[in-house]
Amino acid sequence: MNKDSCNITSTEIENAIAGAGGKFTAAQVVKALDPKQPESLRKRVERFISSDDEIFHNSKWQCRTRKSFFTGKKFLITPDEWEINSGVLFPGHRFVPFISEAVFPSTVELTENGSAVEMKKIILPLGTAFHYHILLGSEQIFDFIMADDPANEVLKKGAARTDSVTLSVFDMAEFYRKNEFLFGDALLCTVIDYEEGKVDFEYLSGSLRGAQARKDYLKIMDDAAEKVWNEFQDYLDIPGQLAWMNFYAGTDEKAVPGASLDEFISTSEKVQLRPEGDHAVLTVGSNDEFEHDHDCGCGGHTHGDDEMIDLPDGLSISSGDLADPFKLLAKAGAPLNSCQLDGFILDAIYGRETDFSGVQSRIFGSAEVDLADEAQQAVLLNFLEERFEVMLENYNRADDESKAELRSQIMESVTRRMDYLAMLGESGRDPNDEEKEKIRRLADVSAKLDEALKLLNNPGFTPDRQEKENLEILIDDQLAIQEDILSDYSTEANQ
Repeated sequence: MNKDSCNITSTEIENAIAGAGGKFTAAQVVKALDPKQPESLRKRVERFISSDDEIFHNSKWQCRTRKSFFTGKKFLITPDEWEINSGVLFPGHRFVPFISEAVFPSTVELTENGSAVEMKKIILPLGTAFHYHILLGSEQIFDFIMADDPANEVLKKGAARTDSVTLSVFDMAEFYRKNEFLFGDALLCTVIDYEEGKVDFEYLSGSLRGAQARKDYLKIMDDAAEKVWNEFQDYLDIPGQLAWMNFYAGTDEKAVPGASLDEFISTSEKVQLRPEGDHAVLTVGSNDEFEHDHDCGCGGHTHGDDEMIDLPDGLSISSGDLADPFKLLAKAGAPLNSCQLDGFILDAIYGRETDFSGVQSRIFGSAEVDLADEAQQAVLLNFLEERFEVMLENYNRADDESKAELRSQIMESVTRRMDYLAMLGESGRDPNDEEKEKIRRLADVSAKLDEALKLLNNPGFTPDRQEKENLEILIDDQLAIQEDILSDYSTEANQ
């Protein structure tokens, strides 16, 4: 096309971009329009590319359509214990970054080796369902929930965390059962059709998910998040931010990632969920920056009550960690992972505790749950109480009898380790070299005991005589190592 670039119409530019294929450069589009490649045309083409939500580009104007980038892309989904115990998977925000925005999350066609997974409706408290949808963005969560089922229209009149909602979920009970699915296992997903929202998956055991690969992947995604934030600030909504993070990550889109979206958001030290203007975004900055003006959690200024994004009573994104109750646990002085938390709950149930207060005292001792605001406390306590109630309802004392004593020994060691770490934290100083070495060795002990604890917590695991003896040896050895590490702790604590 050899005409004055000023006479090239917008339609011609759009057609040239559309005809460039899934992978191209802005320069190639300009050359196709005008071999002379005038500067004015280059800028027009770049503006058109920038305004097209379906095209990624880097600083060199190397471009990919989202369809070409995400088709064939692999990603992980890591169901949590509630989903595993309930035999379901919430679509929620899990698929949103990887498929067309035109596809409603609960209309995703999910298949296992080509066989479609059925969906069903469940009714549950809003507070339980909320964190599976938090990355839709606060301005879209309630639109999604109300659109998913007419029964949820009542939320228009107001919503509290205890209100019941009806949601579409994937029926995964048979899949979880046949794979003896545990927390930490994953669904390895592949995008089959970006525009139609077709995703196929297979089982990926947690034992095959390397710790180093996970660490490397999280670092790549943290860096990508920072790049997206520096480039767009609060312009994009959360699904858009997540899609661009995947592009900027620069990894082979067909490679197996080291972590799921939920794991990335809950683990990242850079990324936090915050209100910005009239919508929620993932902001990036140092921990020091996040501490300023934490009353609203935006890191830049304070908000009046009327400026806060409207979420249910007891649910807020003011502090950035509400999507991850384990971060809240750590802030409240109980840095537990999921198997340790379940260990405390099961230990309490075995001790015939039928009231949540008994579990709370085992986790926090006699101290009150101390968090920055009431929203955080409400979310954490709601999460813990619902977890306790589900486990209490499904508890089988006869099957647990042979495992309970071993679990109790591990939980005593967890309490002792937490007490030591709390003592260091209360000192107000950085650990010295000797204390750092103790912390490192304690982490090694904790990792080994956690492997035993996962088995003991698994309701489907009933050890035979040899298995129980092996566990006893492992636990005794690690408890002895921990006692050696903390041999001078009792003396220090009493001084």
